[in-house]
Amino acid sequence: MSWKALACSMVRTLCVNFVPDFLTDSQDKVSVERIVDHIQYIVSVTGIDHVGLGSDFVQEVMADLTPPCCESLDDEDPLFDLPGMEGPAGMPLLTDALLDRGLDHDAIRKILGGNLKGLMSAHMG
Repeated sequence: MSWKALACSMVRTLCVNFVPDFLTDSQDKVSVERIVDHIQYIVSVTGIDHVGLGSDFVQEVMADLTPPCCESLDDEDPLFDLPGMEGPAGMPLLTDALLDRGLDHDAIRKILGGNLKGLMSAHMG
């Protein structure tokens, strides 16, 4: 069995994290393009059906869940240093970058949630 076949048999969906420190070791290289680099690498190893997004838009979730007494404990959002991707409003930038790299609409739908939806449906009903 090849390493690619082995990886595909073990991985259902591998999600790309948006936290800058996971994308590059150089802060001057942090960009939406680095997210796409990671997506394309995963696609080259596992195929388009096994890649998703792990955006970690923490501030949006924490704002709804943090009690008023704990608001002063909020740390700076780690995504703040990823220009344009400070929250869900930046997702069109990622979509445009995927289109610019030549991915078709079906592939982009899978990456933006289709693969995770399929995984959840298959295992959670």
